[in-house]
Amino acid sequence: MKEYIKLYQKMREEYYQKWGEYAHPQNWQEFEEMNQKIFDEHLKEGGDDFYRREKIKLYIQLILERIRYFGYYSAFCEGSFEGLNNAIWQNGRVDLLEGGVMHSGAYGGSIIEGIFTCFACNDFEVIKSFVPPALPLLQGTSYTDNAINLLYSIYYKDSKKLEESISKAESFLTKKKLTGLEESYVRFFLFVAAKDVDGIGESLQKLCEAYQKQGYPIKKIDKCFVPQIHGLYRSVRLFDESLFEKIKCPTHKCFLKEFEVWQQKNNFPKGKPFYEYPEKLSDANRILQSSLPMIHFINVNRKLMIDAEKFTKDLSR
Repeated sequence: MKEYIKLYQKMREEYYQKWGEYAHPQNWQEFEEMNQKIFDEHLKEGGDDFYRREKIKLYIQLILERIRYFGYYSAFCEGSFEGLNNAIWQNGRVDLLEGGVMHSGAYGGSIIEGIFTCFACNDFEVIKSFVPPALPLLQGTSYTDNAINLLYSIYYKDSKKLEESISKAESFLTKKKLTGLEESYVRFFLFVAAKDVDGIGESLQKLCEAYQKQGYPIKKIDKCFVPQIHGLYRSVRLFDESLFEKIKCPTHKCFLKEFEVWQQKNNFPKGKPFYEYPEKLSDANRILQSSLPMIHFINVNRKLMIDAEKFTKDLSR
């Protein structure tokens, strides 16, 4: 937590030195002033249905996204695990909203990371929206495809799809030049499917190490605290509580064991909104707190692609 605070303050000063202004607020007053400025410059106007849909995208990118680092920074400054749980909830939801409205394509990193971030605050409702029951098996040519296939099969207890998902995943793991991150994500779910306690623990440990090896655009502060690994760890409890109780936590500085102790003592509470936006920005609250629409897919050149336009229309309604 102390390291995160230090890295945040360094990031704030480096941005100022480069651009002559602060982009990372130091306190709530600065945070609210920055939001107000963005609202005045980009979000005051009204408009028709099309403009409102575009405005939703702007709210997500310019307002909701702004709390990403500041939320964790504030929770760490306060030493509050309840605050951290809620900041995780808000960041996970923003990742999914951004992935839903901005990515007309396959499952991308934003959606995958959003799902597992939500798991870290026990927000498992997102599965039904972003891994819907009608989802067919994906091709299995990427680690995200295989993670989604295995997650789907395990969560919905679909033995037929699980068998096919395992086959696709094992084939994927024979590829050359896989990164440690890609391999560990897929192996994690294979070990969960096999109920392999040691394998699950080993995969989580390797994921902690793999996150540290990522390059641009991942920043040093992103490697300091990795909520997605907490989410993967906690997902085992969703799938099989008795299996979860046997798993060892990773031993790595990016994984906060104290946060897991707090989770257990407080019966794994679901996160809630970390910050309530003021009246002028109340659209941000509505976007953040609305029920997540279910993603839909379209076939483009025989590839299954997320229909971002439909997601945005559904969210707008």
